[in-house]
Amino acid sequence: MLIPHWAEWWTRVKNFFSLAARRRVRYQKWDELASNGDPDARYRLLMLYYSEGPEYYPLAFKWGVAVANQGEDCGVMLQVAEMYAAGHGAPQNEEKALLWFERALSLHIMQGRTSPLSVDAANYLQEQIQTLRHKLGKDNS
Repeated sequence: MLIPHWAEWWTRVKNFFSLAARRRVRYQKWDELASNGDPDARYRLLMLYYSEGPEYYPLAFKWGVAVANQGEDCGVMLQVAEMYAAGHGAPQNEEKALLWFERALSLHIMQGRTSPLSVDAANYLQEQIQTLRHKLGKDNS
C-alpha cells in the first residue's frame, strides 16, 4: 500500500499523462473563468458540443444557454435549439427547441448581412421550425 503522500503524487503523475484528465482540468479552469464573466471562456465551453463527446454536452449546454440568453448571437441560439431538439446536455424538449430556432431565425433576419449564419443555415432554421410546428400541432394549416 502506498503512503498517502505517494498515492497523491502517483495520481498527479497518472493525470499528467492522461489527456482526458488534462482536458477535464482545462475545462474546469475555463468554467471558473466563464463564471467570472470571461466571454472567451464561455465561447470555448459552448464549442465543446462540436469538439468533444457527450461527456461535455451539459457543460456546453450550460454556457450555450448563458450566451444565447444575451440575445446577440444567432449561431449560439441555433446550437441551443439543436441541443434541446436532440436532448444533448438537457432533457429533450421540442417546445424549447422550437422557441430557440425561432429566436435564431428572427435575430438572423434582424442582423441582415451582418448575421454570422449562412443562407444554408437560415434555410435549415426555417425547415426545423416548419417541422417542429407541424409535429407540435402549431402550424397554421
